[in-house]
Amino acid sequence: MLSKAKAGLAAVMAGGLLTLGAGMGTAHATPTGEAFTQQARAAHLTQAQTKSLRSEVDRYLKATGGRQVALNEIDLGGKGKVLVAIPGEAHPRDFASGAGMRPAYDPCLQGSLYNGYFCAYSQADYQGSEQQMYYCQSYAMNFGRGGSWINNQTQGRQARMYGKYGDLLYTTPGAYSSDSNGDWYYVWSVRPC
Repeated sequence: MLSKAKAGLAAVMAGGLLTLGAGMGTAHATPTGEAFTQQARAAHLTQAQTKSLRSEVDRYLKATGGRQVALNEIDLGGKGKVLVAIPGEAHPRDFASGAGMRPAYDPCLQGSLYNGYFCAYSQADYQGSEQQMYYCQSYAMNFGRGGSWINNQTQGRQARMYGKYGDLLYTTPGAYSSDSNGDWYYVWSVRPC
């Protein structure tokens, strides 16, 4: 029979091995990660483009929450999404339904008038990464300097932009309205209603 000291040491070692084994299991690529790698290959992205895009997606995931559903797409709980443009490209690509060779659908630029969406863009002239907002809730923003937006919600509906401490910074004109040259630097959240 083991002494108490040896039994305690054996329990600690077994626990450590279980913890190590659990950690090793998470180090393997998940099927989703493999799918994203396949999307990058199918789109003929370079390693540098893929690394840069993944870094941007990780930054947006950290700020907005949500769940990554494609190489460059973050689902915000079914209430909106973030589409991340490959750095240097004008618009995000559609990796979810194709080989990533065509631009993603933009409900504010390509959709019908008053379709219910408010879209925020990381660059001027409705370019760069895009956050599509549909439901009446607060959406975290993670864009820096510059940017643009389109308010294509129900006719007359206004969106509100808030600062770091929840202070109202700006209320948009009623839909349909837009600003091709704005600044997201002080905006921490948007409520599109």
